[in-house]
Amino acid sequence: MDSILKNATTEQLGLAVQENLFALFRAMTMLPDSHLEETAYLSRHLTFPSNPMYKGAWNTHIPPEQTDDCIRETIDWFQSREAPFFFWWTGPGSAPDDLAHRLLAHGLIDLEGQSTDLAPGIKASDIGAPGMAADLYKVNEEVLEKIPPGFEIQDVQNETDLQDFKQVLVAGYEMPPPMADGWVQSARAFGIGKTPWRLVLGRLNGKPVATNIVLNGGGVAGLYGIAVVPSARNQGIGAAITLQPILEERDRQGYHYAVLFATLMGAFVYARIGFQLVETRIHRYLWRNA
Repeated sequence: MDSILKNATTEQLGLAVQENLFALFRAMTMLPDSHLEETAYLSRHLTFPSNPMYKGAWNTHIPPEQTDDCIRETIDWFQSREAPFFFWWTGPGSAPDDLAHRLLAHGLIDLEGQSTDLAPGIKASDIGAPGMAADLYKVNEEVLEKIPPGFEIQDVQNETDLQDFKQVLVAGYEMPPPMADGWVQSARAFGIGKTPWRLVLGRLNGKPVATNIVLNGGGVAGLYGIAVVPSARNQGIGAAITLQPILEERDRQGYHYAVLFATLMGAFVYARIGFQLVETRIHRYLWRNA
């Protein structure tokens, strides 16, 4: 049972950004034929959906003298399991201090601040994706009064919803369809509507235009995959698809805080809702099988 975070300090909220991400990775390994290994040095997960979120190394605390061997061994671990790619995630407390330099030396690509063919629309800055947190009792609920007529939000409930969800991710993030299909694959494997996370879909006059993924863990509600198709932007839809689901988590489950790590495009929208920057920067380093 998740212990809900209350009366949190800024430091605790910064750590919660990372802990919620780790909770998402652990939830992914509830899928069939998954691998999860957690040691004192690092954690890593691997499962089948075609998205690098489902394959990664994280929570790294390696002694400096063992770091290069551990990186090589981790690459071998994914390669031996025929993984086409994986993310190596770094954040608060990642060790050693020069871990980023060593990952680059082993051929991983720093994904932050770059446009790649992986998903050009997912772009942070070269200092990392900023962590943000919101007190759900102090957010600006007035943004929900400014959405256009005809905009509706619901959880993904059937195959049509799932395909619409994928369509928005592809358009909103300029994401290759196979990468967006990872969320479709996992939803089918768990059962649509039975995933450990909520897949939230927004429609404007019946057309799919916005998405959100909500995962409760680490004492907070965490948000991922917030996307709005280009034709529906600047209408308050991004704020609404972000805020309404977390208010529901507050009212239904008792969560006090929501966290996310922001793209450059989304940071202003989140701040307008009431999210504030915390001392957390998330970096993703991409390995691809040659």
